Amino acid sequence: MNNNIRNISFEKTNFSHLNLKNDKDIKVAIYDIIEENTFNLLGSEIKEYDLDVLFKENILSISVNSSLTKDNLKTVSVNIGSLIKILKEYIILCNSYYESIKSAPVQKVEALDMGRRSLHDDASHDLIYKLKDYIEMDFTTARGFITLLSIVQRKSLLGENVFI
Repeated sequence: MNNNIRNISFEKTNFSHLNLKNDKDIKVAIYDIIEENTFNLLGSEIKEYDLDVLFKENILSISVNSSLTKDNLKTVSVNIGSLIKILKEYIILCNSYYESIKSAPVQKVEALDMGRRSLHDDASHDLIYKLKDYIEMDFTTARGFITLLSIVQRKSLLGENVFI
């Protein structure tokens, strides 16, 4: 574990209607990534990063900046349309899982949990694949980013327009 990511922020125009400083879910997801991550910008000698994240339509842009000098090292943009499809399925499964905990038989809860974890893993592998030419990250870090993306996607599905 390198803990190369020092800070994650969002482009201000991207979340102008959300108060991210008070959004507990997003704060926890960011904290979890920062606390345990392996993340390296390929070809860079600098190994401590601040990330600026932007979602626009089906594009995820990550500006990788030097944590020390704040200089932009590289901005990586990838199409996350396939990830959004997985995340929508994941959110539906999560909702079913949380509902089933209340009254469903243990076997159903366990089956939903296995499906939920499987979709989360699929999305994590997809993210690693999409970024492989620019960024190296371990599976735990990718899972953290997928958690963050799923929170943003869930808020979008609930009517909070977080995608421009």
